[in-house]
Amino acid sequence: MSIRYEKGINQKNALLLCEWSNKKGKEFQEQWMGPKISYPLNYDTIKELENVFSIFNENKFIGMIQKVRIDKDNIHIGRFVLNPRKTGLGLGTAALNEFVDSIFENGNIKSITLTVFNYNQNAKKLYEKLGFKIDEVIESPKLKYIMKKRR
Repeated sequence: MSIRYEKGINQKNALLLCEWSNKKGKEFQEQWMGPKISYPLNYDTIKELENVFSIFNENKFIGMIQKVRIDKDNIHIGRFVLNPRKTGLGLGTAALNEFVDSIFENGNIKSITLTVFNYNQNAKKLYEKLGFKIDEVIESPKLKYIMKKRR
């Protein structure tokens, strides 16, 4: 399994992302984009995002992840999504693990946080498997967790 990242996302891959997300529906989009991004997803929305990384496996585009917020010693990641046809193959685990490792290569970063909705148990299990722990519980408007992994 050969996972690699590329900063940014080209239009062709962004449109694929929109297709995957829109086919899965509004609730799916909210799970990975958050509630502030309107449905259906479109190219203009994706091109406005900063610190986005395209994910490739064997040189095929399979998804995206974003460094949503960069604080002095913490990076909040999110908007992590894979091609729905590629889930369940271990690619998500490998991709996220490599991304987290690359962030920790910067000696100034002491922790990584992310947000996950309670109803997205598959994602929550993946994050726990990679060492993230619940750091904060937010109950409104929908139950979600801020999970943190320390160096």
